[in-house]
Amino acid sequence: MDNALFTNVAPLRVSEEKTIKYNIEKNLSSSDEVKIAVGYFSTLGLDMLNEWVHKYHIKKITLIGGMYSVDGIPESVYIKMMSITKVWEKERIGRILLVNNMNYHGKVYTFWRNNKIIKTIIGSANLGAIAPSTGTQRQYELATIIDDPAENKLFAEHLEKLVQCTISANDADTRFKKIHEKIVLLDGIEGVETLTENAIAHTKDNVEEKVLKIPIKAPRYADRFNKDRGSYSHSNINVCYGKGRLNSKTHKRDPRNWFEVQITCDVSLIDKDYYPRKAPFFIITDDNYMFEAHTTSDNHKQLSAYGSDRILGRWIKGRLVATGLLKAYDNAEDDKNHDGMVTVEMLNKAHMSVLELHKTNMKHLGKVYRLTAKGRLNKKIPPKYKALDVWYATFSNNLES
Repeated sequence: MDNALFTNVAPLRVSEEKTIKYNIEKNLSSSDEVKIAVGYFSTLGLDMLNEWVHKYHIKKITLIGGMYSVDGIPESVYIKMMSITKVWEKERIGRILLVNNMNYHGKVYTFWRNNKIIKTIIGSANLGAIAPSTGTQRQYELATIIDDPAENKLFAEHLEKLVQCTISANDADTRFKKIHEKIVLLDGIEGVETLTENAIAHTKDNVEEKVLKIPIKAPRYADRFNKDRGSYSHSNINVCYGKGRLNSKTHKRDPRNWFEVQITCDVSLIDKDYYPRKAPFFIITDDNYMFEAHTTSDNHKQLSAYGSDRILGRWIKGRLVATGLLKAYDNAEDDKNHDGMVTVEMLNKAHMSVLELHKTNMKHLGKVYRLTAKGRLNKKIPPKYKALDVWYATFSNNLES
């Protein structure tokens, strides 16, 4: 049992020296090259591996993920993987590969020095084992260390053959499906319905040629504290960082909710004959959500969720939170570093610079409220139910038609 490794999870506690994480780091620290093949990555595992690679001055790193060709790759993992790929390629130290013709579920960690394999760790541990998340902290794994030169050579040959079954992470965008992760910030929110994959496919099949492409105005990361109007640090996607609403009773400004979001549409879109201005409509999103929306304000230039200016924010900001690019805040005043501010850079990484609304030929029964004298929804009077238009929403980084 000298070479057996475990996860340090109660009640099966072990000493730190017998854990999988400790031994992966220990062997990596005495290597100059590392080759790893696992089924799945995690964002925390990718970060930890990248940290170790630089901490211990690894000269060459090859990382292979084996289980993404059929079911797709989570968007948060894809974004993190591409970020680290750019670093490793710029430093000319390594690459990330993805198996593209089968489901590979092996977990093999090999450690090299002077072009010779010195140790292998095999077992049940995916990359997330080196940096457990909340969901995997109590997931128990087993592994073993292999010292025998002949056995190590077999694993070296195995990984050499496996590389022939892979594509570069750089090709994953066009070759692999990306999975939009569940938006926890939309859980239990009134007015939001979660749809099935079949419903989304049906919606896409009924999309017309009419489309509205709406750029999301946001500041650059370097301008997140810039109060100049042209910096967009207080644009409608980040309206909570601007001046609050004036309270008529206290004559003070109340801070806006972090989820409060509206999207401003350009006059070139408003002038289109199919622009939705007369009645509310439904938005069905590419990540399986449906909610009512409408256009408001002067000339109907503001796009907002119907009856709540926070649903749109929970969807857009929640999507960025799910990818790991944005940090959520209950109160923007607590965000001293503006980590909760949406920036141009994160929108580009998430391919969310442009909100695309595609008109469909579908109708769905929805609520329509009367308006007050001030043009607000009068929820004191029961709404009427009408067949409303349906638009399909997705994102891109492309403003061209």
